[in-house]
Amino acid sequence: MDEPIRDISRSPTKLTVETDILGVIGERLRTCCGAMSASSVVVVTDHQVGELYAERVLDSLRGAGFVVGEFRIDVGEASKSLEVAASIYQYLAVRELDRDGVIVALGGGVVSDLAGFVAATWMRGVRFAICPTTVEACVDAAIGGKTAVNIPAAKNLVGAFHQPILVAIDPSCLLTLSPRDVRSGLAESVKHGVVLDPSFLDWHEQHVEAIVRLDSATLTELIRWNIRLKSGIVLEDAEERLDRRILLNFGHTIGHAIEACSGSTLRHGECVSLGMVAVCRLSCSLGLLAVADAQRVESILSRFELPTRLADSIESDRIMAAIRKDKKVRGGVPRLVLLERIGRPVVRGDVPEEAIREAYESLLP
Repeated sequence: MDEPIRDISRSPTKLTVETDILGVIGERLRTCCGAMSASSVVVVTDHQVGELYAERVLDSLRGAGFVVGEFRIDVGEASKSLEVAASIYQYLAVRELDRDGVIVALGGGVVSDLAGFVAATWMRGVRFAICPTTVEACVDAAIGGKTAVNIPAAKNLVGAFHQPILVAIDPSCLLTLSPRDVRSGLAESVKHGVVLDPSFLDWHEQHVEAIVRLDSATLTELIRWNIRLKSGIVLEDAEERLDRRILLNFGHTIGHAIEACSGSTLRHGECVSLGMVAVCRLSCSLGLLAVADAQRVESILSRFELPTRLADSIESDRIMAAIRKDKKVRGGVPRLVLLERIGRPVVRGDVPEEAIREAYESLLP
C-alpha cells in the first residue's frame, strides 16, 4: 500500500513503503515533481545493485515520459569520494541535466550519500529521490537529507543537508542481501530503540527470529517504525542545530573511528554496534547508566550476531586520533551521546579523553 509514514507536511519528502514500487517509480516521481515539471532523470547506482534493479527503474521512468540516463559506481565506501562525484558531474554536464532535472539514488548508504551530495551541489541544488536497497539505507541513511563524501582525513567531512523529494522503499529488495549485510543494517534500528523509544527496543527483543529471516510483515513494521522515529527527529532539528538530531549519533563517534582505522574491513553497522557497546560502558563508568541497561543493549546486539568485541586489535592511539577529527568535535573536544537509561540519551562535551580510550580498549580482543 502507498501510505504516508506520518504527517510530514513541514517536510518536502514523501516517504513510501510498498512492495514492487520500483516498477512504478516513474509515475510516483512524476507526481512528486508536481507543478515543477521535470524531463530528465539520472539514476546513480552501483554495479551490483544496477544488475538487479536498474532496468526495472529505467523502464518505469521512461514510461512516465522522462529522458533517462544512468551512472554506475564501484561497490563500496571508496566510491564515496570527491573524485567519483567529479565523474558524475562530468556525466551530468554531457547529458545537460539542468536545474529542472532529478537525480535518483538506487542503492545503499554509499549511493544515497554520494548521489545526494551531487544533487545538492550540481547547479547549486537539483531535486533527488532515493530508492534504498539495503536495511541500513531503509531504516537510516535514506531518511533525513544528510549527504556526504569522504576525504582522507575522515568520513563524511564534506557534505550538505539536502532533502529528497521522494524516498520509495521496496522491502522485497532486502531479500537479495547477504545475511551479514542484513544484520549489519539492523544496528541502526537497534540504535533508534535504545535512544528514542524503549518500546521499540522491546519489539526487537520479541521479534529477533522473524526479523533475521526477513518475514515480510515484520520487516515492513520494522522499516515503518524506524521511519516514524527518525523523521520525527529530523522534523524537529533538520540541520542538527538544536541538540536533537545529534542523538542519532549514538555509537557513531567511536564507531566511525573504528570503521576508518579498520580500512573498511568491517561494515558500517558492525562498527556502530561496537561503538554503542563502548559508549554504554563509558556511560556506566561515568555513573550515568545502570550496568543492567548496558548489558541489555549488548545482549540484543549479540542476538543479531553483531559484534560486541573487536576480532582484530586496533591501537587506541589511532582510534583517538580519528575521534579528534570527528564532525561533532568542538574546540578539540568530542561531543558524545551517552545514556542515562534506555530511551534517555544525553549529550556531553566534557568526557575525559582517557575515559573514552578506556571504553574503546574494553572492546579489544
